[in-house]
This record gives sequence, structure tokens and C-alpha cells, in this order.
Amino acid sequence: MMQLIKNKFRAIFPLILTLYCLVTVSCYSVFSGGTGGLVVDAESTSVPKAGIANVDVYAYMSSSSRDSDFNDWSEGTVFTPDSSYYGHTTTGADGSFTISKLVWKESKPDFGKDADYATVYLLFYHENYGLTKGSSVIISDSLSDTVYVELTAVRKSTVLNLTFEDVTSGLPTDNSVYAKVQVPQTTDTIKDAAPKIYEATITQSGAITISYPRYKSEADKAAQKENEPDVQITYYQSGDDITWQGCKDGGESKTDYSFIAKNGVSTVTKTVRNQYFSVTLYGKQTKIPVPVVSGQYGSDDASSDGLQVELKSGDAVFGAVTTRPQVIGNNGDEVHGRFSGLGSGAFWTDTTYTEKYTSIPAEIIVTERDGSQKPGKAITLRSDERNVYVSLP
Repeated sequence: MMQLIKNKFRAIFPLILTLYCLVTVSCYSVFSGGTGGLVVDAESTSVPKAGIANVDVYAYMSSSSRDSDFNDWSEGTVFTPDSSYYGHTTTGADGSFTISKLVWKESKPDFGKDADYATVYLLFYHENYGLTKGSSVIISDSLSDTVYVELTAVRKSTVLNLTFEDVTSGLPTDNSVYAKVQVPQTTDTIKDAAPKIYEATITQSGAITISYPRYKSEADKAAQKENEPDVQITYYQSGDDITWQGCKDGGESKTDYSFIAKNGVSTVTKTVRNQYFSVTLYGKQTKIPVPVVSGQYGSDDASSDGLQVELKSGDAVFGAVTTRPQVIGNNGDEVHGRFSGLGSGAFWTDTTYTEKYTSIPAEIIVTERDGSQKPGKAITLRSDERNVYVSLP
């Protein structure tokens, strides 16, 4: 009797197990597989098309989770997905990516307990390309490296080449200049976007890559009329001792080089066009080095040596030196009454001049050994001169 019961139980056990699995939905098989592929620029003209680096790839095991994240994203914002995605990676320099292990469970595997396949639902995000959907079929215990996605840019990048020119010399200034570039991000549909800020400290010249919406409106997109934003560039000398400030470029007449700086800070607006756009920003000295004055006093004899020579402009004293003999040539001959280095290291300040150069009146005064002063000689010191030679009576 007992054996008959055991035999009947063995016969109906599979049915009981099947019914239990159906009721409890706890009988399933777990599988894993991977996906990968290539993300390229749809508008690339190279063959093959150029890959896009740094694209975030998110993988979901259900279309509803993928679509929910897609629908929650707003154009012009950073994509922040929900935690329901199963895998994430970033494309490499060539645009390739791999997500090696995605796990899913199946109560009725297509190939029994040994193998199965599933659809993985993908999202591709890059600031310059927006958010794009994709999908891939993956097979358990394998890597389905079959994804190929072409993305079209929704933003535009421009390399802004900045040169800071000193109008006095016509050459890039040796001063380090801080630059802040404000780039508008608004479109007809994104009206409250804050401008992007790009900052750099540049000596002579340098490049800043800026980014902005590719089209201002759907009509512009249809007409392929790309955005040409007006960017605001603020610049000033970097450091505590300010000696150089922004100015105009002279205008059509090349006469107006007046300062544009307010409290030392200059701001200009430029309309950016093309992928590479060069801008020259101008400035000139506000702390002017006094030209170094040298020369000779009196007759060529020893009585002209040992006298004080002083350089003044109003109440400002730009230094004093003493006349002395100087050996000329290789035979030891001396010339008396020579002086040099007068004014070295001295400065004057001018923040109002409107031309390339500025000048101030000055006077050279000679003091004899007995303390008496000779009548001074008036000269003009110019900011475009570095050395001045003067003969004194």
C-alpha cells in the first residue's frame, strides 16, 4: 500500500511543482549577457564616420523604465537618470563602448534553462548631442557587440582664440590677463537658461572652447541656420599690481585708443561665427615706465664729474645720479661728465589718455658741488620711448 502511494506521488510531483511555480512565480532561471558597439557623429564626412567620445550609455531591461527616464529629461538640462537602469558606461575616444554583464530572469526561457535572449533598452547622452533612444538583443553568456548609433549634434562648439594686444607696440602683451567668457544658452523653447561661464588666465594668446545651442528655433533648424551667439568677454590684468587695462582699437580713424575699463575691468561683446573664431582684445599701459635718461654735462674735463643730475616732473622726482668719467674705446681715453640710468625703475600713472602714447613734461636739474643749481633743461617723456639721450650745457 505504501509503495502504491509513493508511486502516485512520483507521478504527480512534477505537476505539483509546476502549479507551485505558477502560483508563487518563484521558479525562474537567471541569465546574463553583454552588449556593446559604436557611437558616431551622423554628420561626419570621414569614412568610417568619426566616433564620439564621452557619451554616457545607460542600459535598461524594460522599455517602460527607459522611456520614463527619457520623458523626464528636458532639452538643455543635464541628464540624471533614475536608479532603475541596469548598466552604465562611457564611450572611449573612438566612440566604442561595452556593457559586459546585464542580468535578467526568465520563467520560460526560449532555449530552456541553458540559454535565453532578451532585449536591452538603451539611452545615449552627451551634452552636445542630447538624449537618444536605442536597443539591442543580447544572448546569454555572450557579448552582442552589434550596436551602431549615429547621433546628430544639438549643440555647437567653437574654439575661441583670444589674443591680448598692447596697442603701443602692436604686439601681444606680456601681462597675464584673466578672461571670462559668458555664452548665452537660451533658445525659443529654453528661455530661462543661465549663460555658461568659461574662465582662463592667458599670457599673450590662448584658446577657450565654448558651447551653445546649435539652433535658436525649430524654424532655424529646418532652414539649417545655425546659432551665432553674442558672447560677452570680460578681461583684466591678473595680479595685484595693475599696470595694463583694456582700451579701444583705434576705430576707423585709428585715433581713438581710449580706455574701456571700469575699475580696471574691461568688457566687450563679440558675435561668434565658425568653428574657430579669433578675437583680438586691446589694452595699454596705465603705469608708465619712465624712459631711462643718459647723456653728458658740460665740457669734457674733470670739472664736469661728481655733479648731481636729477629728473623731475612737477613734484615727482624720478631719480638722481652723479656725473662721472667714462672710458671710451680700447686705449683708455676718458670722457667726462657722463651720466646714465636716470629715471630707471620710476613710473607715472595715466588712465585717461586716448592715443597710443602718453607723455609728460619733465626737467633735468644739475646741482654743483657747492649746492648751487644750474638752470634746468625741459624735456618731454613719452611712453613709447625706453631710452633718451640728453646733452646738457
